[in-house]
Amino acid sequence: MKVSRIARGVRGVTLIELMISMVIGLVVVGAVIVTFVDSGKVSRYQSALGQMNQDAQVALNLLSREVQLAGYVSPVQSLGTTPPLFGCDGTAGTVPFTDPAATGALTCGGATGTTVSALEVVYEADLYNTVVASGSVPSDCLGNGFSATPYIVRNRYFIDTGPAGRPELYCASNLSAKQPLLENVDDLQIWYGIVAAAAPNQVIRYARAGKDAASTGTVNELGTAEWSNVMSVRICLLMRSAEPILTSEDPSTYKDCSGTDQTTTGKYLRRAYFTTATVRAKMTS
Repeated sequence: MKVSRIARGVRGVTLIELMISMVIGLVVVGAVIVTFVDSGKVSRYQSALGQMNQDAQVALNLLSREVQLAGYVSPVQSLGTTPPLFGCDGTAGTVPFTDPAATGALTCGGATGTTVSALEVVYEADLYNTVVASGSVPSDCLGNGFSATPYIVRNRYFIDTGPAGRPELYCASNLSAKQPLLENVDDLQIWYGIVAAAAPNQVIRYARAGKDAASTGTVNELGTAEWSNVMSVRICLLMRSAEPILTSEDPSTYKDCSGTDQTTTGKYLRRAYFTTATVRAKMTS
């Protein structure tokens, strides 16, 4: 009789209860999967953004340091009539300089436009402001050493397409042909701060380099004679992620160096970074 009473007290799981349990389990598993996927997406996004921030900081620090050195010479040396800074504006996909590795003065290329900039910085290199090359001589932006004095370096920075088909920040000089410095740099835009003769420490306007070396000078474009009056340089680098990470749910727009909304291509994350550097040789008391 006791066995019979125990048997009657045992209750099984009904089909409805089983289905409810399965639904709850599926919801929990689904939530875990969604959280895992979102976590991976956020991790990839943050990793890409962190790499972009780091690369942009490296490039802007390099360019800022170069601008600060523009025009530097020792007391026994002189640049003569050579402007410490020179630039060209051109069309995206082309190098604005005719010959980035020219040993003498640069000329702007024939592809006119203002969609990409290129910069030349001229100064006297020494063992303290450059990397010491083999033979204990100063070097250019690529580490190539001088073979003879005077150590006047002409470093040229611009955007070009790298071996992997990606846009990269390049450097060339009067010592060596172009080589890439940093990949995944979509754009380089430069504005030059011009001072007046009556106020040599006060920037009166920022202007672009212009489409060619024969520019006469307008409100938004430097004249040929104004290069010696450049006091500061405003630089913008448009960086992109190394790999496509955006999905259809992510915003597809970004602001370019001009502050204009653009639609990204190829699902790459893009962001513009800015800095302003002052030409120290132009600073007077």
